[in-house]
Amino acid sequence: MQSALAARSCSSVASPRVSRPSLKVSVRKVATPTQAPRLPSRAVTAAAGVEIAAIAGEAGFIAGTAAVMFGITLVGLAVGFVLLRVETLAEEGKL
Repeated sequence: MQSALAARSCSSVASPRVSRPSLKVSVRKVATPTQAPRLPSRAVTAAAGVEIAAIAGEAGFIAGTAAVMFGITLVGLAVGFVLLRVETLAEEGKL
């Protein structure tokens, strides 16, 4: 009885036609245990070596920048403590 009521109530509503997307199934070949895995070509390994060498060459630049930043921080701390000392002397009236 409920399905008859549902069919009558839905029959007056126009249902849009919706196309379903087609499902494409791709099958990839899985290596069997008897097959050896493919190794990258020499060109790929050479290119990777060049990339690693370029990154390793930047280590000196990074270390130099870190040392400069550390020095700037220490100078900033020293200036800050000097300013605190000057402020203390000014409040005591000795300056």
